[in-house]
Amino acid sequence: MGTVAALLLFLAGAAVAPQPHVVFLCNEDEYRARNTLPAFARDLREKFGCRCTVLIGKGDDGFKSLEALKSADVLIIFVRRRALPKEQLDAIRAYCDAGKPVVGLRTASHAFAKKTKTPAGHAQWPEFDRDVLGGNYHNHGKSATEVSLAPNAAGHPLLAGIDPKKWTSKSTLYFASPLDKKAHALLLGSSEGKTEPVAWTHAYKGGRVFYTSLGHQDDFAAPQFRTLLVNAIFWSMDRPLSNGKNPARENP
Repeated sequence: MGTVAALLLFLAGAAVAPQPHVVFLCNEDEYRARNTLPAFARDLREKFGCRCTVLIGKGDDGFKSLEALKSADVLIIFVRRRALPKEQLDAIRAYCDAGKPVVGLRTASHAFAKKTKTPAGHAQWPEFDRDVLGGNYHNHGKSATEVSLAPNAAGHPLLAGIDPKKWTSKSTLYFASPLDKKAHALLLGSSEGKTEPVAWTHAYKGGRVFYTSLGHQDDFAAPQFRTLLVNAIFWSMDRPLSNGKNPARENP
């Protein structure tokens, strides 16, 4: 095969590359994620060519189906203190254990850690924060959070296009330190005299992981937060954005 023919074949294959499939798990009652996530998913479809599936759960009853996990290229988790039916939590564990990309938002740090007794036939995963996300959630503050870059984070591809570099979030500050040694803090939050990491990367069984404790409903109206989340999704999948920039080209 000649060089020109090979190039044309390559370009033809690139043109029909499958859309990345972004799956959202939404099951919380504090931050209106059932409204913010579908709207954000619509932008991902229209502006970045993603195929999106938003699964909205109902308390400990969980989700109608997790079939979409089988074809997911990245899993976005915004769940708060649920003990899911065991087969559903097993499916989420299997996805993570396969080393596939995970993006955790806000209450994902205590997504599967219910404070009350586990109902029959259900299961919890309190180690999800420590093992998968690389965090150490143990409480939160009461006031808004001043967000800024973490030391040595400037230039990281996940922060590309974020302007201004400092802003105020209505998300109360989560106490998450110390992080796992493999975690790389990107953003810090300060509130009531305390400073904590509020966004970082991690790795779990070979898969890229991003987590942020931001995620208040008003955060989704902030361009900085939306840019951060888009960057994180594509970075975790090791895929370039549709604008040609590639936040994936840096190790966790």
